[in-house]
Amino acid sequence: MSDAAEGSSPAAPIPPDPAVPSSRAGTRPAAAPTGAPLHRERLLPGIGTWIVIIAVGAMCGVVLVPLGATLALVVGIVGIVVAVVLGVLTAPVVEVSGGRLRAGRAQIEVGLLGTPEELEGEDWQRTMGVGFEPLAFHLTRGWIRSGLRAEVLDEGDPTTAWVVSTRRPEDLALALRSA
Repeated sequence: MSDAAEGSSPAAPIPPDPAVPSSRAGTRPAAAPTGAPLHRERLLPGIGTWIVIIAVGAMCGVVLVPLGATLALVVGIVGIVVAVVLGVLTAPVVEVSGGRLRAGRAQIEVGLLGTPEELEGEDWQRTMGVGFEPLAFHLTRGWIRSGLRAEVLDEGDPTTAWVVSTRRPEDLALALRSA
């Protein structure tokens, strides 16, 4: 089946390069899809939170033990499944795509952000403690011990910076620089 029949455009011809082997000369490599995110991360809860989530789901079944063990077991299993699904679905997503940084439901144009600063260890603790900026936008999670800070360059925006939790600050910073 041809590329045109599949709905994609064929590779554009380019002049052959003597340094490139002849099997690759004359075609451009396929570009990444325009809608593909440069960085995407779901900020799932830590192990302690998962233990609490499972315990809360199991409690739904424990409450029903006086009515019957089978009913309690079924309701407990359903409660655990529902609690885990809710834990995953309510975890915010941090994504860089289409020239925008999305953190949960908030978003900002990458061009309005300054140079991203990767924060780990003591730097992250200082930013979340004595260096806390009340006017900055924060999407932070206590179980994640690293993040990123980027100053907002828009003079008309009262928000001073974006501070976002991430388990991969280097990847998020690279995505912001690339966007």
